[in-house]
Amino acid sequence: MISFTRLFAAVVFGRVSTALAMPALNSRASPDLICGGDRLSISSLPSANETLLAHGPDPSLTGTEVKVHWNVIHADETFNGGYLTSDQVDAAINALNEHFAVSGISFERANLQYTNNSDWFANASIGDTELDNPQAAAMKDQLHTGTAQDLNIYSVGFQTSNLGGYATFPWWYKDSPKRDGVLFKWNTIPGDQSLPNYSQGKILVHEVGHWTGLYHTFQGGCSDSEGDYVSDTPAEAAATFGCPTSPTDTCPDLPGFDPVHNHMDYTYDACKTDTFTPGQVSRMQAAMQEFRSE
Repeated sequence: MISFTRLFAAVVFGRVSTALAMPALNSRASPDLICGGDRLSISSLPSANETLLAHGPDPSLTGTEVKVHWNVIHADETFNGGYLTSDQVDAAINALNEHFAVSGISFERANLQYTNNSDWFANASIGDTELDNPQAAAMKDQLHTGTAQDLNIYSVGFQTSNLGGYATFPWWYKDSPKRDGVLFKWNTIPGDQSLPNYSQGKILVHEVGHWTGLYHTFQGGCSDSEGDYVSDTPAEAAATFGCPTSPTDTCPDLPGFDPVHNHMDYTYDACKTDTFTPGQVSRMQAAMQEFRSE
């Protein structure tokens, strides 16, 4: 069972319920995307991080192919009802492959399943005290397939919450295998313009980043010396929104400008122009080898 004391990774559009604790917001831009859960506590996962830091990736095992089990959850057979075509799903997977190419991790569609369930489409979301609410838990219990190596993606509507997506971390799989995977808002796929700032598929890229072991770039802010456990992503006081037009440094006592173009921040899709850093690649490779291999 994954509770909020172990936290999930989530992004949301606009405001969130006051029942969820929110990180400090960076005042230099409007909050288009904010974290949907408690601020991630590194101390809650010490053994996982120590394991990854201890051995790093094995260069002989860096080529990893992930089978994708994609579940289209829809209320009806229209796009507004959540229905995605095979071509739209492939476009999203192509975006994953484009942005994860630097990591040696690739994604191949293993199956595509359609489930007509208006309750799941509208209401599947995070829970109040656990990772998944009843609809999301029931959905995963029925549809999840594969092993720790396989990525289960659920495209849903989040119509009764403001979520853009949420994901599980690799080290959670052993305790809760059925809950493993990614939920994301269906209309953030590449090419759709109903949410023009999130139309390049990078919400899904961000969430799969968590699924492969990455934290937010702003994890720990300026006060946490470990931050996101990646040495080449500069510290950042809080999530960045929109797309700053000039370099900013919200942690002036620490080296580097804010990594606002990194996939693991919360800027607009068009702003996320950097590839994953070598440090992020090393962490993903180590996490996949340690927690998502046979």
